[in-house]
Amino acid sequence: MEQLIIRPVRKEDYSQVVDLIKRTMLEVNIKDYDRDYLLEYVKRYDDKELAAFVESEGCHFYVAFLGAELAACGAVAPSEEKRGAMEIRSVYVRPDLEGMGLGREMMAVLEGDSAFLSARWVVVSASITAHPFYAKLGYTYVGGTPVCEENDHYWMEKFPKRRK
Repeated sequence: MEQLIIRPVRKEDYSQVVDLIKRTMLEVNIKDYDRDYLLEYVKRYDDKELAAFVESEGCHFYVAFLGAELAACGAVAPSEEKRGAMEIRSVYVRPDLEGMGLGREMMAVLEGDSAFLSARWVVVSASITAHPFYAKLGYTYVGGTPVCEENDHYWMEKFPKRRK
């Protein structure tokens, strides 16, 4: 396998990231979600929407490349829905590369990021597809019980260990 390089996203990566997110939703998440719902989402998701998130205050967005090919992405940013929390967002792995540990590698980078490490509380709005992945990484369901909100996602949480 080629060397995996994970680095902060650059503007020239945006269109590839958008394509990766759309592809993953239509090839992987489609098993757990309504097709029309996902088609509507990918139709409106574009570089401009990604840029608004990536360039928002406090967002640390990363991309992973295997050689010249985009393989995964992910971010840690202030949560818009859970006040006072940082949030893991936009973690996607190219469908043909699933099962190779790239998601775990991306999460290791996100959990090593200063925004994560300085947080008191980190949440993830885990998709129906991905919530078992986050559970394996030590995330627990907010409130202690899995609740699929709006038939769409599970709120999960982790409390980073403070460095002394």
